[in-house]
Amino acid sequence: MLNGQDTDTFTAEASTRLSHYYQVDTERQTFIRTILEKIEADSKRIIDLELDLEDQKRSRAAYQSKALTLEAEAERLIQKLNKDPFVVVLIDGDGAKFADRFLRDPVPGAERAAIKLKQAVRENLRDTGLGHDDIPILVRVYANLNDLAKSLRVSRVIEYEDNMRLFAEHFTNSRADFDFINVGKGKENADSKIRRMLSYYHRNFQCKKIFLAGCCHDNGYLHDLRDYTGDSDNRIALLETTLAEPGFRSLGFPILRFDEVFRSEPLNNEMKRIPLVMPTRTRSPPYPPPGFGPGPIARPVQPIQRPSATIPPTPQEQRSSSTPTPILSSATVKSVSPVQSSSTPEQETPQLLAQPPRAPSVISSGNGGTSISYATAGGANDHQNVTVKAPKPKKQPRIIFYNADNYRIDPPTQHPPRTPAQTSYQAKFQSIKPSVFCNDYYLKGRCKWGISCDKTHDAELTVPELAIHRYKARTSLCPAGPYCVDYDCYLSHHCPRVPCTRGDMCPFYCTEKWGDLHLTKDQLEASTRWTEGTDLPEHLS
Repeated sequence: MLNGQDTDTFTAEASTRLSHYYQVDTERQTFIRTILEKIEADSKRIIDLELDLEDQKRSRAAYQSKALTLEAEAERLIQKLNKDPFVVVLIDGDGAKFADRFLRDPVPGAERAAIKLKQAVRENLRDTGLGHDDIPILVRVYANLNDLAKSLRVSRVIEYEDNMRLFAEHFTNSRADFDFINVGKGKENADSKIRRMLSYYHRNFQCKKIFLAGCCHDNGYLHDLRDYTGDSDNRIALLETTLAEPGFRSLGFPILRFDEVFRSEPLNNEMKRIPLVMPTRTRSPPYPPPGFGPGPIARPVQPIQRPSATIPPTPQEQRSSSTPTPILSSATVKSVSPVQSSSTPEQETPQLLAQPPRAPSVISSGNGGTSISYATAGGANDHQNVTVKAPKPKKQPRIIFYNADNYRIDPPTQHPPRTPAQTSYQAKFQSIKPSVFCNDYYLKGRCKWGISCDKTHDAELTVPELAIHRYKARTSLCPAGPYCVDYDCYLSHHCPRVPCTRGDMCPFYCTEKWGDLHLTKDQLEASTRWTEGTDLPEHLS
């Protein structure tokens, strides 16, 4: 017994306590070891962080120094860009004509026109931050001076063509920054100059505003201006002289008018008249058979008819027949009812009784066939005319070829032979100036503008002359380029000359959108063929 306890019990209790103390010591040692390891790891982490901190301090100092340098450089560039700001006015002189009062008195009128134009530009810039008087205004006028002078003389705006030349000369000399440039003969000369200068000045950040005049009267510049839509600086403004085409208003550019400077009405030979009624002349068939172009303008012979016995044609008959509807006057016919079942000699006027017998007239019909109008069909009472139409010839589907690059391949063309038609064509071409032959009317056989078209429709071209005109059209580049899908297209989609000897003067040499359009022999090999009316192409290889 130990202290009143059993020895075995005491020994067991001591052993238990000793085991507990061993466990506590082990946990204490493990805890201390863990603390020491953590202290060591934290010490290493602190050292790494101190190194990173020093590195960040050095980097921040370097970045701050670089930022200060870049800010100074940016400020210097901004000052340089804003050092010599200017405004440019680009004028297509063939589309925007100066006011008549300036042109009729060309020497002082050129000076007054320059002053008025400069005042109008400054007035428009007043609220834009560019209204100070020391900002230069550059004016560039591009025009075919000879044809412009002729148009103004024909329209009786000026008395002599030299007046226009004097005006251009004194306008150029009125200000150092004003130029009136004669681009010579050629429809696209002024347009190409305007396009190039617009691109040049738009890339120049010192040019703060671009006024574009004379470009809204037709859609020639519409596609080019779409490339400049959406710019945040809004530097381009359109100057409307004559009424702008609707497509320009959808571009979002501001459209201004300087009526004190420019003529607001088209010239007499440029007037577009909108018809109140549809014309009664025959329209050419929408798709002529392959190999046949429109011949000389038909002059259908109108048979002599007795109006009192004629049933007026329906609107559908008027469209399908090539015979114009006769105009009846009260001096010839007392009254014409919509449908007159019969007529007797007593009811006819003496003038009609004196008319000779009428022979049947053969005229071309609107569908390309033949109409035979029998004046005496229906018997002695002459109730109505009978029209017999030949069946419409079956139209052959047209074909377009494309190469492996999906470039359209044109059929080969040859220069028309040297015949008298060359001389007669040139004579007719010169006689209609300053107008030109309507390509759609003569080469497609139809013009969507009808009598509202500002180009010539009424000149008669023979088949050899049409061949010459078609060849001239083939020397021009199609606006759709090599990706054109128009079966009716009469323009070229690559250089038609093989080999081409014009070098960089060729319009197909370096196009803005499609590069060089001089195709190699391999590129002229057709890979696919599209046939009109089909949904899928035919692969040739």
